[in-house]
Amino acid sequence: MLKDVLKLRREVQNLKQSEVAEFVGVTPQTYMKWENGKNEPKASNIKKLAEILKISESEICQGIIFSSNMNPLDFMKKVALFKNYLDDVTFTSILFDCIQDKDGFLNELERTMKKHHKFGVDDLDKVPDEDKYAALEMTKIENQIDPL
Repeated sequence: MLKDVLKLRREVQNLKQSEVAEFVGVTPQTYMKWENGKNEPKASNIKKLAEILKISESEICQGIIFSSNMNPLDFMKKVALFKNYLDDVTFTSILFDCIQDKDGFLNELERTMKKHHKFGVDDLDKVPDEDKYAALEMTKIENQIDPL
């Protein structure tokens, strides 16, 4: 439930109710009502709550925590191994089924691609073929892994 997510994440972050309230821009009493389940935050408060509690907006809205205790680097290494041994359609189908914040995921991919290549998927129709090819080749080199 939402109230449980708010309390658990606040305690994990070692924050006081008043600190969360101040960050979000509400009174401590308002935040306390959210954490006690008497009221729920407005949509305009969700982004700030997610930011300070270090969870996704979807986790707040759904009142459940998706994240695991797995170390992020261990998670990325394991996913990379699966990606090497699964075809793209299967891999992306599983991503689609498991990612709760699909828009956020796609926005982050677009932002990261622009950071790495100076263009994103939304720009591909305007990018010269040689630039696309260079980006693909650079990515292939970066993705090469030691077979042992």
